[in-house]
Amino acid sequence: MNDAARLLDGELTDAELTTWLERLKHDAALRDELSAQQLIRDGLAGIRSLDAGYTLRILAALRRARPHQA
Repeated sequence: MNDAARLLDGELTDAELTTWLERLKHDAALRDELSAQQLIRDGLAGIRSLDAGYTLRILAALRRARPHQA
């Protein structure tokens, strides 16, 4: 199992979680990948999102609002 899966499953140690949160704070691509993985998991579990592009629109709006950060 990879660290992203362990993060989503709540299986990281405190130290690993701290490292991941720091990485997520500074890495937009990693945040996008984690969001995609969560959407896939939700879909497989039968959990419906509000619509197919909802999360992507939120991420795009956040990037526009804070263009100086990754």
